[in-house]
Amino acid sequence: MKHLLAVPGSARAASTNRAFLAALAELAPPELGISLWDGLAGLPIFSPDLEAAPPPPVRDWAAQVGRADGLLLAVPEYVHALPGGFKNAIDWLVSREEIIGKPVALGMARTGAKRRWPSCAG
Repeated sequence: MKHLLAVPGSARAASTNRAFLAALAELAPPELGISLWDGLAGLPIFSPDLEAAPPPPVRDWAAQVGRADGLLLAVPEYVHALPGGFKNAIDWLVSREEIIGKPVALGMARTGAKRRWPSCAG
């Protein structure tokens, strides 16, 4: 059985992206396990000084990424960029082995969009 770790890019409890990932987990076929990671708000701010002995929430985050066969990321856009909390989570993984070679799917669920994104079709 394949296991995917679903990571909402927002710490907001009522996040549309969190709901999207929860729906994916509920609708996944039996041979695909999807678990929702809910630790974004609990991660300390990244500091290279803590990498040698990371705090428990960071160790847990890295361990969950390491156990997963792939990652499903649903990340909102804030001011044309990634949310700071999500970037912080990624920063904690940059110098670690758990993320290397891991397949990643990135998406975004949003309601009430008022802006059209440029087409990739050219």
